[in-house]
Amino acid sequence: MKRVLVVGAGIHGLVTAAREHLANNQVFILEKRKKIGGRGTSENSFGHQLEHGPHLLLKGGALHNMVKKVSKVKPSLRPLRPHKVMIVGHGMLQPINSPKQMLAFKLGQDPIRDDAVRLISGWGQDIPSRRKALLKGKLCVVGEGWSGLIGRLASTLEEVGVPIQTGMNIVDRYEGGVITSKGVKIEADEVKMCDGSPVGEPVKVSTLDVVLDNQPLKGLHGLVKGDVAIVDLAAIHSRKAPGMSHLSCISLSGGLQSIEELLDERLSGWRSHIVTKRENKSITLTDSRGQLSDGII
Repeated sequence: MKRVLVVGAGIHGLVTAAREHLANNQVFILEKRKKIGGRGTSENSFGHQLEHGPHLLLKGGALHNMVKKVSKVKPSLRPLRPHKVMIVGHGMLQPINSPKQMLAFKLGQDPIRDDAVRLISGWGQDIPSRRKALLKGKLCVVGEGWSGLIGRLASTLEEVGVPIQTGMNIVDRYEGGVITSKGVKIEADEVKMCDGSPVGEPVKVSTLDVVLDNQPLKGLHGLVKGDVAIVDLAAIHSRKAPGMSHLSCISLSGGLQSIEELLDERLSGWRSHIVTKRENKSITLTDSRGQLSDGII
């Protein structure tokens, strides 16, 4: 049995800790923030959970399998349907009602749809497993949200005796352990750094989550224009703002302005229907590894 210290209590850190525990090691988790979850956290506003932009869980992927393994209750998943995603000026992402367009799409002769698939499946990152999953209905909205998955992992770890210490980080290391910002010495045979520090150049995006008191997309799962995507979580999963819209938006390069311009263009008057919103002018999506939070583990 090894003594393993995991630094960071985001998705990466919690899954790493769970794996080490399942390997019969003694595990301790440190998190420098007062709240666990990293970019997987959410903000409760007027009864709605607002996250940092859209999250789609890869069904059968690493994170999904780990949650199923350690949690007694399966997460509630509903798939985003590509034939319900509109590419502005081009038609549906998966044109099932047009055999000619479907053939061109399958033969790789439709670069606009190829770009839209890359945007929705990997938020601009070319991840073949997620591209394939999108077209097979295996990229899903989680009913309890990304923060719900975090909560399940954290509570399971605490139940089996894995302590999570928040508000503390490492200031020094020595052979056989570390010294924390509170002067506490923690002995460890191995230190796993899962603090979200990027490898190479970070990839930054802008996100906007907004709940509206109406349903202007009329059942569509999403909109795509250029490198801007709008996903209506409420149209996909009934637990998300029932009877309303929960629009989770991302822009790869145009900032919040490009998101708002697309909303103005397609959902006229949307501002007068806002219940609550959360925005990020710039947030790290990934790094030089090009992986997302449910694949980096």
